[in-house]
Order: sequence, then structure tokens, then C-alpha cells
Amino acid sequence: MLFLGLTDYPAAATQTDNSVQLTADEQAFLQRLRKIRLCVGPDTLPLESIEDGIHTGMNAEYMRIFQQKLDIPIELQPTNTWDESMKKIRSGECNIISLAGKTPDREEFLDFTDSYISIPLVVVTTQEKFFVSRLSTLADKPLGVIRGYSYVELLKDRYPNINLIQVDSRLEGLQKVNQGKLYGFFSGLHLAGYAIQEHGFTNLKINGQFDELSQIELGIGVRQELNSLVPIFNKLIAQITTEQRNRINNSWRRVKFDITESYTRILLILSIAVVVISSILLWLYQTRRHSKQLERNEKIIWRQAHYDFLTQLPNRRLFQDRLGQLLLTHQRTPQRFALFLIDLDGFKEVNDSMGHDVGDELLKKVTQRLLSALRESDSLARLGGDEFVAIINNVKDRQIVESVAKNILDVLTDPFKMDDTPIFISASLGITLFPSDYDEHFKLSQLLKNADQAMYAAKQQGKNQFHYFTENMNKEALFRLELSNDLRTAIDKNEFSLYYQPILNINNNKIEKAEALVRWHSEKRGLVSPDSFIPLLEETRLITKLGDALFFEAIECAKSIEKSIQKKIEISLNISPVQFKFEALKKWPIQIKEHNVKLAIEVTESILMESYISEDLATLRSKGFTISLDDFGVGYSSLSYLRQFPIDCLKIDRSFIQGLDYESDEYYLCEAITNMAHHLRLKVVAEGVETEKQLYLLNDLNVDFIQGYFIAKPMPKAEFLEFIKQHSS
Repeated sequence: MLFLGLTDYPAAATQTDNSVQLTADEQAFLQRLRKIRLCVGPDTLPLESIEDGIHTGMNAEYMRIFQQKLDIPIELQPTNTWDESMKKIRSGECNIISLAGKTPDREEFLDFTDSYISIPLVVVTTQEKFFVSRLSTLADKPLGVIRGYSYVELLKDRYPNINLIQVDSRLEGLQKVNQGKLYGFFSGLHLAGYAIQEHGFTNLKINGQFDELSQIELGIGVRQELNSLVPIFNKLIAQITTEQRNRINNSWRRVKFDITESYTRILLILSIAVVVISSILLWLYQTRRHSKQLERNEKIIWRQAHYDFLTQLPNRRLFQDRLGQLLLTHQRTPQRFALFLIDLDGFKEVNDSMGHDVGDELLKKVTQRLLSALRESDSLARLGGDEFVAIINNVKDRQIVESVAKNILDVLTDPFKMDDTPIFISASLGITLFPSDYDEHFKLSQLLKNADQAMYAAKQQGKNQFHYFTENMNKEALFRLELSNDLRTAIDKNEFSLYYQPILNINNNKIEKAEALVRWHSEKRGLVSPDSFIPLLEETRLITKLGDALFFEAIECAKSIEKSIQKKIEISLNISPVQFKFEALKKWPIQIKEHNVKLAIEVTESILMESYISEDLATLRSKGFTISLDDFGVGYSSLSYLRQFPIDCLKIDRSFIQGLDYESDEYYLCEAITNMAHHLRLKVVAEGVETEKQLYLLNDLNVDFIQGYFIAKPMPKAEFLEFIKQHSS
């Protein structure tokens, strides 16, 4: 299940200033309800979509605002069609459905909030169709509508003779218009513009907007038995500020539309023209002016479909068109050029910490610097987000390529001034060369894939540099793709499990702790090394989904131990920075309190460098978790971390234990770490203990706990439970 406040959005900074004023009855109602289940329909960007488990779009932004002011979570219930969403709301699987228009049929089982999103209704046709301003002129034409949408009932009610053909998706409707199977397709303006741009329907245009059905008002539909939610959401909607609405609209509404029609006046002029010839001349003048207006609007829409609205650079579609033309030119006159994929380093952190408005302004300034680094013969486009692509023409040798690449890195060196705050960012460049990296049997997109793989290599090697594409990258990318696909299915097939390694209290010779280590027994690959799959789990964010599953597995193990030996054993889990960033741990304290178990969280020194970690660790510690600093001594080893962060335990890295002997450097280092930790009231665990001699030496050093093969190897749950049972007896 997906919760808006946990997996989709960063947490609200505080609820003190942003909370909604609810009555005591409303607060009590929410506490009884515990969570609000929200049906989320199929991909309707820019309104909303679910991408990689993340709720995104305009509605997602509004839901985020609402979630920040509620004391209970909003749980997403994804569906494949609007009809499926309506069935779920009828059956009670969902409590509410957003982006819902009010119709008589729906009012039989739903109550509606005030509207918070309003979209114009338009019709999309092919380019050669004449402009349409009245629906009555389309009575004999087959017109597409999405099955189950509110405007379908409104159209049928007002125009019973209109020929409506229902389709399951916006893409299906636009494809049928493009193929000539439908005369037109009804849609919200910005949804139509977004879909035309994203799917490359260059033969389609937004043809008309109608005074008699100009706006579709969308609010939240609430099951009637839960109608107490209506006034609560109305209060939330009323608190939406103009600044918030403008930010959301500017971020997501890519297509603007402004056609003015005056057919009433034109008809009046035509009636007078029968008597007065001058009226005919006036009518001709009005018609010509109207045609020019249409031509201007079509040019605006074409530009908005082919240029990035923020930077005014060519977008992905126009870039691909130009690249295709360049390859066609190569067939007549051989061309040599380089393709740069430019990805900004650190841009996401700016967006997260300073907001999207600052991020947008930063992208504009970056664009100007990138343009200044290129030659007049080169071209630049924005693919989306913080990714740019450049075509470097007339490349005679690599010296030219590297000169331009270094220019790009150099122009980003100086800080960007944003509201008097200096911001430092860099770029990672992937470079592919034409024709040496291209085969005539490849698709056009292969060049971009080459550059993307090279850019990834530049990121892996430390960022702020460029890297050329090599053939081996294709093999590596294919392996990563196959492994990524296997990971997704492996989670669903429960191929992951925890192995437990006991941790011995050296003072009383009792097992009081254990570290839980993830293992992947792949049906296809056998036992896979964690070093191979954990980085990919983090990169794909699957670590949050798997982490939750393993967390509950650790809880069950802890409960089984307590039931078996009548004593609690502390189970520690290794945590990724991704789980902190996407707030995957926020519901964990509730679970350990509910199940009454002892759990610890192990973090590495690299995690502590992230600015948002300290407060999260403090919260987890206050809710019952023990915090351990893993692999101490081999990372950044900043002693300030021990003072600044809420840490209970240090784990000395195994590299210090392997060479441990009297009078050795390792001995004195372990002694210093142990003494320092004890003075700071921290416990010390020595990892990688494999011999009896190491045990005696660590005992001399007053280490509190030891872990390693000398005690036991990591083992599956059943074997671990038997080990604990025997050791306790």
C-alpha cells in the first residue's frame, strides 16, 4: 500500500502553523477512521499518475498539501481505469475519489466537496479540420470520450443526438483520431495538450472550446456513509493559497489556450449583409481576422509542443526530429558529430531544500551558462528535469569534443546566486561519437542510450567530469537492466530473506543481540551477493518496499525468540539513505510499540553526512530504537558525529580485528576507540571476530560485545532460533 505522507512526498516540516481547525467531532471521526483510502485512476498527467510507486501530478501536489494538515494518513488505492475506481468506491474499498465531477448518477452514492481543480473542455481533431465553436455542429460526427468520465453524462444530457464513442484511455482516443476512426476526441485542455506533446501526435490539434460547456469543475467524491469528510476537506480546500495554486499550475500546465469566438456577431453581420453590401465586406474582414487568430494560436500550441516552457530550449521531441534530420543528411554528405548528455549534479538537493521555484530559476541560469559554453554551430535541448542534451557538430577530432566538454564543466564552476545565497552545482557528461558509436541497423534512440550509459559512468566515477561511451557499457547496462527486472519480481516472489548473526555480550557470555542480514536466493541466479543487488535496490528505490517486508520479518523473529526463551533479543537492521530520504521508516515506531520488540538501526558514517538524517535518527531513538554506527573507523571517522548524532553503539570495523595482536597498531586503535566510546557512554561491538585469541584481546580492551564467525555465521531464522534456544539453556 502507498501512503501520501510516507512514500510519495517529503514530510511536512511541522503541523503547528499549517494545521486545519477541526471541531472535536471531526477530530474524533478522523481518529476512528484511522486512514483515508483514496482511489487513484490511470495515467492522466498533468492531473495525476503513479510512476515507480510515486503519486505525481497536480492532484498529487494538492493531496500533499492536504496530507500535511491531517493527523491520519491518506492511503493510495491505484486502479487501471476510471470504471474500476468507481466500482471500488461503490464497494467500499476506497473512502474517497479525487478529480471527480458531480453528476446525478454519482450523487446517488457520493457526496462532493468544493471544486479545487477546474479544466476547460476542448475537442481534439486532425490539423486539416475546420475550427469548431458549437457542439451542435458535430451532431453527426463520431466523437470519442473516456468511459466513466463525468462530462460524458453532461454531454449525453445536453446533446442526446450527439454520437459519442467511449474509449478506455486518452491515448486510445487520440490514436483513433489520428487514424481517422474518430472525427474528434473530447478532453480537458491541459490533459489533451500534455498527451499530444508526450506521444508525438504532430497531426493533431486542439480545435475548439465551447461556451455552453466551457469548464469541468473537479472536487473530491466521498462515500455518503463517510460524509463527515466533506466539511473537513472543504476546510482544507479553502486554505489553499493563491501562491500554492500558481506554483502547481505553473509546474504542470504545459499548454495554454486562448481562442475567442464571436459567431453570434458574425451571424448578425451575415443577416444584415443581405441588405447592406458593406456588411458583407465587414464579415469578410472579421473572418480574415479570425483566421489569423487561429493561425497565431496554432503557432503558439506548436511551439509549446516542441519547446520547453521553462528554458525555451527545444524539448525532447524537437531534439529527436533534428537528430533524425542530421542522420538523413549523413546519407548524402557524411557527418561527424558528438552527442553530449548533461546531467546536473546536486540539483535534486536544491529542489528539495529550497523549493521548486528556486529550482526553476536555477535551471534558467544553467541554460544560459551552457549556451555560452557551446559554439554557434552546436545546439542544446532540455530532455526534462535536470537533463540536457547537446549536439556538437563538425567534429574533426576528440580535441574539439573535449574542449567543449571542459568549457561546460568550467562555466558551472562559479556559484549561482539565488536570493543572495550561493549555490554550487556541477555536471556529469556522457559523450557518444557519430558515426563511430552508431550502426545503421540501430534505432535513432541508440545514440541517446549510448550517451546515457557514458553519463552514468561519469556519475559512478565521482561526478563533475565527462566520460566517453564504450561498447562494454552496453553489456553492463543490459546486465543492470536484467538484474533490475529480476529484483522487482524477486520481491513479489518472496525470494529475499533475513539471515541472523548472533552478537555476544563478552561480560556475561550471553547472546543479547543479533544483526539481520538480507540474502537473495534467486530462482534464476542462485545465491546473489548483496554487493551486486543492494546498490541497484537503492537506485531503483525498491529498497523502501523490500525494507518494509524485512522489517516485519525481523519483528516476527524477535517475537518468536521471546516466546521460545522468555527473553527479548535485540535485532539490528542495516538502513539505506534512500529509506530516510523517502521516509520509509516513519511508520516503524508504531509497529515496534504495537509488537513490543527490541530493534536497532545500523547506519554508516556516510549516511550521517546528509543534513536531514539527524532529526530522523533522534525521532527513531526517542520511539524505542537503538542506533548503532556501523563500520566505524573506515569511513569519514569524524568525531563530531559522535557528539552531534543520537548514537548508542559503535561497531568497530572488521579490518581492525583481522590483524589484532598485542602491541599491534590495530590493538592500540581498538583500545583508543573503546576508551573514547565508553567516555561518551557508548557501547562497543567488535565485528569480524574469528579466533579465540581475538576474543581474549578484545576482552582485555573492555569491548562490550563481539560478533563474527567465532561465535556463529549468519543463519536462517529456524536455525537461529535453535541456536538461541541451545545457548540460553
